[in-house]
Amino acid sequence: MAIITVNNISDSIYQFIKYAVILGISLSFIVLTATSVLVHDTGYITKHPKFFLSETLMMGLLTSIPVLYISFLRNGNKKETAQEFGLLFFKIIFLHITFQLSGIYSVLFPESATM
Repeated sequence: MAIITVNNISDSIYQFIKYAVILGISLSFIVLTATSVLVHDTGYITKHPKFFLSETLMMGLLTSIPVLYISFLRNGNKKETAQEFGLLFFKIIFLHITFQLSGIYSVLFPESATM
C-alpha cells in the first residue's frame, strides 16, 4: 500500500494546474489564430498603418520592459533576460495582431473600425 503524503498531493495538484494552464493558453492561441485567418479584419490596418504599427510596438515594449527592470534589480542573467524579453515582446505583438485580424478590436472599439 502506498503512503500518501501532503507533498505528493500538493505536487500532483501543482502539476495538474500547471498543465491545465499551459493547455488553456495553447488552445486559446490556436483558436485566436484560426479566427484571425477566417475573419481577416484588415480595415483598420489598411486605413491607419502607421497608427497600427506604433500601437503594436508600444504594446510589445511597454509590457516587456518590466522584465528588464525586474531582472536588473535582481541581478539576473543578461542572456536569459534578453531571451525572455524577446519572447514576451513577440508574444504580445502576436496577440495584438491576431486580436485585430480576428475582429475583436472592431467589436471592442467600433468607432475606430469606421474611421
